[in-house]
Amino acid sequence: LAPAAGCARWFAVRGRRGLAASRGLGELAARTRPLLLTATLLFLGALMALLLGAGAALGSDGAVAVAAAAALGVLLFLARLLAVHGFPEAAAAGLASAAALEALALSLVLIARLPGLPPLDMPVEALTTIAGPAAVPAVACTAAALGLLVHGLRALTGACAHSPSEPAEAHRP
Repeated sequence: LAPAAGCARWFAVRGRRGLAASRGLGELAARTRPLLLTATLLFLGALMALLLGAGAALGSDGAVAVAAAAALGVLLFLARLLAVHGFPEAAAAGLASAAALEALALSLVLIARLPGLPPLDMPVEALTTIAGPAAVPAVACTAAALGLLVHGLRALTGACAHSPSEPAEAHRP
């Protein structure tokens, strides 16, 4: 939690400074996009260091399990950034999409067991055979995190996301 809070605070402070120094919305967006990417990469680096340290101390379940945990961490970090800056619906949609992707993978495996149906579980079986069972949450969380990052590059680079006096929801149509 501490790396997430620190990176989020760093992003918010730098975003407010960019808002104060910018002369237009385009300039603010140009200043804020690299900040969001940097904050996300800083958090990912800190999270990977913590996960690898925990894996060394407690025993690791493998690289795919670490990747799945890192993808979940980045997904939660981006959802937190969006929610705190006034976009809770987008954050909830990102988290729901990760859950839906994992549920879809499980459903495909179960549906493939029904008699008379084609083997719908082939993509899931291939993924788990190649990379192990942790690959399913890794793919689901990575896809959802990338979606939130793309949305955040648009939503979190606007002036309404960094206004200290009003929430971002007040500025949306």
